[in-house]
Amino acid sequence: MYEFHGWATIQESPAEVDAGQLDTIIQKIQLKITEFNWGSGLLSLNAVNGSYYLHVGAFTNRKGAEADEIASLYQLIARIAPGSYGLLYTRDDENAQGLDNEFRVMVLARGQLTEQPDPFLSPCIPVIEDEVD
Repeated sequence: MYEFHGWATIQESPAEVDAGQLDTIIQKIQLKITEFNWGSGLLSLNAVNGSYYLHVGAFTNRKGAEADEIASLYQLIARIAPGSYGLLYTRDDENAQGLDNEFRVMVLARGQLTEQPDPFLSPCIPVIEDEVD
């Protein structure tokens, strides 16, 4: 199973939420979202009190197109809206590099997207699950 859960606050730059190009940025993000062909999961871009935020989440049988699409969406946001910030938690229980028992965290901040180990829910066994006999 592959799961991901994330959020991002969309801001034009670290100095200003909207320096005049936020509408164009939001249109680019919305256009990217329309390219995705999802059958299920959460993918929403919303505005509240003049601020925009993104929410994403899904459980898929295997790491597939959704994983690549969400990563490319976060990379787009980092590039066109460097004031944006947020987190994307992922877990791939079939990871062949030995990361199958942990969450990974993609951290979006100041135009960069970096992968970090998760200090809260990992290792999944025994922190959040029991070992299966």
